[in-house]
Amino acid sequence: MKKDELIKLKVLHTNLMVDDVTSTIFFYEKIGFEVVQKAPNKKPEWAYIKKDNASLMFQSTSSLQKEFIQLKEQKMGGGLTIWIQVENIKEYYNQIKDEAEVLKPLGVTEYNGATEFVIQDLNGFILHFSNLEL
Repeated sequence: MKKDELIKLKVLHTNLMVDDVTSTIFFYEKIGFEVVQKAPNKKPEWAYIKKDNASLMFQSTSSLQKEFIQLKEQKMGGGLTIWIQVENIKEYYNQIKDEAEVLKPLGVTEYNGATEFVIQDLNGFILHFSNLEL
């Protein structure tokens, strides 16, 4: 048996830096996510949220920068987009479109025919929703 066959990556989670974990939780609850875990409970510095098979983690800027000095100069929102595959995308879009800043309204892409929309959360993170099967 090869050494690599013993090693299995089980899951990948993002841990996103945010100014206010409580406000971030509130935003994501409005678009259908639920809190799985948070710490501490009163004024959380970290939270794990989930909707179906999509999950995200958030950690306060102060806590994360204390843990990783390399993040001292890093701004929130970063140079990334979060891509989320969605079933019943039209219904989901209609449910959340008034809860967030819509960067790209629901539409069909020319390059692959997928139905997609894009929103931005209160921390500047770009969430790209698509019905494309990967």
